[in-house]
Amino acid sequence: MKMKPIRKLPQVLLLIESSRGYGRNCLMGIASYMRTHGHWQVLHLERGLQEKVPANVERQRFDGVIARMENAQIARSINRMGVPTVDLRGLFQPPGGVCYNTDPSACALMALEHFRQRGFRQLAYCGYPGVDFSDARCTAFKSLCESAGIPVYVFDAFAAKKSTKARQSKKSRSSATPRINTLAREAKGEMDEALIAKWLLTLPKPLGIFACNDMRGRQVLNAVRSTELRVPDHVAVLGVDDDEVICDLANPPLSSIQPDALRIGFEGAEMLDRLMAGETPDQETVLVPPVRVSIRTSTDVLAVDDMDLAEAIQFIRAHGCDGIGVQDVLEATSISRATLERRFREILDRSPREEIERVRIDRIRMLLAETNYGLEKIATMTSYRTAAHLVTAFRRIAGCTPGQYRSQFRG
Repeated sequence: MKMKPIRKLPQVLLLIESSRGYGRNCLMGIASYMRTHGHWQVLHLERGLQEKVPANVERQRFDGVIARMENAQIARSINRMGVPTVDLRGLFQPPGGVCYNTDPSACALMALEHFRQRGFRQLAYCGYPGVDFSDARCTAFKSLCESAGIPVYVFDAFAAKKSTKARQSKKSRSSATPRINTLAREAKGEMDEALIAKWLLTLPKPLGIFACNDMRGRQVLNAVRSTELRVPDHVAVLGVDDDEVICDLANPPLSSIQPDALRIGFEGAEMLDRLMAGETPDQETVLVPPVRVSIRTSTDVLAVDDMDLAEAIQFIRAHGCDGIGVQDVLEATSISRATLERRFREILDRSPREEIERVRIDRIRMLLAETNYGLEKIATMTSYRTAAHLVTAFRRIAGCTPGQYRSQFRG
């Protein structure tokens, strides 16, 4: 009996750092795709974001590459291999390949909504000028804030340094902001903390600060601690990447936007499979929206001067999943319905009923992401009469079904 030839597994190189949560989640997404769609023969090197491709690896033969190309040297090394390539960094476009990246506009919108839900009327942005993702998020955040009529202040490290250093050459300014070198810029950011502290003292309070990533968020928290300002009462800080090591070791723990790196890894692997099969991609860049805000101490506050309104919001957040209605809020605060409705609209741009619903949906998001509870149990825990009522409300507010939302956390 003639044996069928054994199908050769595709040889795939993974050049993705495991030193940060973002890269690790991308790798987990790739692994999820491999489990469900057949294995590859994979070479994955333990590496940092900036490390070049080893010469012995560059000489090997691969059928495809998934990488996070942080600099031109890495991009050139991968391009020389001449194989289908998917990039998960979004900075260098591989010839004939596809880039996946976290959507900067969606991050900015999530940050704005997070601060608005907490009543902030003054916002700021602190990033690394010259670093691509930081500049993109800054531009999007400024545009959204201006459209919403909210003042936004942007930390300019160069202007701050120039004001304290009378003599700064054009050459030194240029070299301080390489177009591509995230880790070096993060390291230099440690020296910005005194300048950030000085900047913060000039701004109105309470202030919500959107940091370009978790490292910058931690540096902002360190700067606040060197002043008499308090987090989150005077200054609330939100990062991006939701790297648990960075966020939980920050003082206080840092709230952060969670990118959908699992989806980016999964879809990037799916795209590489298609490219290796000879397909032509229909788009060069795919922007993936983030998942949610992981709320920690650094933004767990209400920036509301109106004591009656603050009391109403606190009551809703404490009891929103207990089946309360607007009448219960009125009884807890002893103010008229018309006044309550007006103050909610003026400060939060939504009604008390909408705030109750928002609290319930946020709780559902958390339960879907962090537990294996069924919809009937979650409906009971959030005071929906049935799972069907929960699904209808969730789809209307979140824009997807609970099952679709949960699948984002299961690869």
